Amino acid sequence: MTETRPVPPDVAKAVRDAVAQVVENGGADAVLLCMTRHRKHGTETYAVPFGNLHAVRGLAEYAYGQLIEGMETEDLEDDPEDDDE
Repeated sequence: MTETRPVPPDVAKAVRDAVAQVVENGGADAVLLCMTRHRKHGTETYAVPFGNLHAVRGLAEYAYGQLIEGMETEDLEDDPEDDDE
């Protein structure tokens, strides 16, 4: 089971800055920022929603449909042998 931890202060500041730019300059009503970062103890994953929860859920479903369901299965696999071609 994945442990739920608060977003660290350095990540929270970066998220606030990014979301502020998207809202102010892009006119966004809702934003879903997802990120990973590798640390000594492993990879940390964050998904930070801003705005109406229904709109954020729609964003997540849209992103999944566009990025995952729209890809071919072989596009999702990272094959190191392909780098040699």
